[in-house]
Amino acid sequence: MADPVIDDVKSRVDITELVGQRVQLKRAGKYFKGLCPFHQEKTPSFYVYPDQGTYHCYGCGKGGDVFTWLQETEHLEFGEALRRLADRAGVALPERAARKPDPEQTAAADALTEAAAWYHEQLLASPDAQRARAYLERRGLQSETVRRFQLGWAPDRRDQVVICLRGKGFSDKQLVDAGIVRETERGLADYMGGRVVFPIRDAEGRTRGFGGRTLGDNQPKYLNSPQTAFFDKSATLYGLDLARPSIRRDGVAVIVEGYMDVVVPHQEGFTNVVASLGTALTERQLELIKRSAPTIVLALDSDAAGQAATLRGLEVARLALSEARRPVPGRASRTGFLQGQSAQLKIAVITGGKDPDEIVREDPEAWRTIVASAVPMVDHKIEVTLSGVDLRDPAAKSAAVQELSRFLVQVSDPIEWAHYVDVVAHRLRTDVRAVRAEIDRAARAIRGEERRRAAQARDRSDSSPPAEGERPAPRLTGDAARGSSEGATPGEDLTEEQLVALLALEPQLMRRLPARLTPEDFRRPECRELYRAVLSQDEGRMPMDGWLQDYHDGLLRRARRQPPQSDSQMEAAVADMVRRIRERNLRQRVIETEYLLREAGTSDEVEALKQQVGQLTSQLLRVQLERSRASLYTSQPAS
Repeated sequence: MADPVIDDVKSRVDITELVGQRVQLKRAGKYFKGLCPFHQEKTPSFYVYPDQGTYHCYGCGKGGDVFTWLQETEHLEFGEALRRLADRAGVALPERAARKPDPEQTAAADALTEAAAWYHEQLLASPDAQRARAYLERRGLQSETVRRFQLGWAPDRRDQVVICLRGKGFSDKQLVDAGIVRETERGLADYMGGRVVFPIRDAEGRTRGFGGRTLGDNQPKYLNSPQTAFFDKSATLYGLDLARPSIRRDGVAVIVEGYMDVVVPHQEGFTNVVASLGTALTERQLELIKRSAPTIVLALDSDAAGQAATLRGLEVARLALSEARRPVPGRASRTGFLQGQSAQLKIAVITGGKDPDEIVREDPEAWRTIVASAVPMVDHKIEVTLSGVDLRDPAAKSAAVQELSRFLVQVSDPIEWAHYVDVVAHRLRTDVRAVRAEIDRAARAIRGEERRRAAQARDRSDSSPPAEGERPAPRLTGDAARGSSEGATPGEDLTEEQLVALLALEPQLMRRLPARLTPEDFRRPECRELYRAVLSQDEGRMPMDGWLQDYHDGLLRRARRQPPQSDSQMEAAVADMVRRIRERNLRQRVIETEYLLREAGTSDEVEALKQQVGQLTSQLLRVQLERSRASLYTSQPAS
């Protein structure tokens, strides 16, 4: 079920030319090499393989194809990367042909751009904007900062933006659709009238909405554009377009609450700061940055509202960042939720009643210290939950343990788990065995709920044809259940498709994999993206749209045609597929590294590559031995 359109795009895009736009490449035999763009290095360890259409860095491990390259360097979802590369290659995408752009929507989007430019002009030149300019000066903003963020002023007379945009050819409907104006009894009125305007842009720098700060007694003090087809504040981070390069470079994203809490830090050189638009942190906001930032620091105001938002954000993060429950080897996992495709969430504790922009203005080093001293999510949750517990009230102590159990069950490292259990027991002056028992009870409840959902899904699948949109449990038979098709050894594409089909339709199999794969382990882009969606699944829901949904549905239809198979057979099939993919990838890495060894120019390079060959060969032999043992075990007749 390979996608011919994806294959066509990939075959037409020269990966050497694409990568060469960002990296200075030099030929090394039949390959090309250069300094890796993903980490700092002086000796090139980044290689491009034109014949395979792939790249790989032997220093930091980054690698992939033309799609992965665009996703990593431009921070795009796969669908957008596919569209850009299709445009580059001159390949027409089916969905693009079927979904012509809506002229009204296109015009409304253009109106947002024009409105942002007009507001900015008003701030810079209009006599009526004097108090707005004075306000920004009091907040310490420089003219360059004002221009960089395109800050503006919406006049008190609320029909002026209407007159301006009508004069540029926009209709009233387009202005309403864009969220620039609202309809009143007296006609259209500027939504931001009488406010300092902060254009809200998406990750690509396109204006999608506005935030406004009143300078008078109007309420609310801060106002966002209404939700439109272009703007959803729960899926937007203010300043992300300007912060992305720093976030990618430093691997740290700092999330604050308000507009000025972004603008002022950027002016002072802290350019990895974004804002959640005054809302509690949402899962969709985390999705925007967690691939780019191994560490996310949540730094909200120290007042009661800010602390409440922090706690709500932790509830979201507990779900959004705990995609898998196994820490990544070799990386700090003290949050309890640092995963292969996820991020580490820390909390910056701000005291003294000051906002982040005030701290940065008064003492930049203090802000640097606050961010550097951010505590892991679990530590902060424990501190906040236990700080107000009456130790003389057994019911309050019990409620606190139950509240913390939902977080502590996610900590899979036994040392960390024991540490946190001891901390909770000590703080509550409670027997540590009682705390452990409560957490075990919570874990059993969670596992039981997962099993019930899986059983319900299987019952629906077995009792009747699945309704449109449901995900029946897949069943493979005979040789197919052991990872082959019609008795033959499956090709690489078939193995990858079989694996993602099983994992997409029965995500609980993910927890029983013999080894954790990453999306980059998959060669086929569609398999890689569906696996990424499985990793992001939350309570059976996976973020899929457009072509990925079509691909998933096609795999689902194939699964419906398969007779039932036992859970143990499916687990054996999945384990075999994982080992096949790992063996294939390791074998390829050995071949590539041996070639680099032949081309090495210095003794240091030769020694380093020899060690890599030895390590990769050892890993390959272990995987081959695992496959042999598993095959021998499953082939034994039942006694």
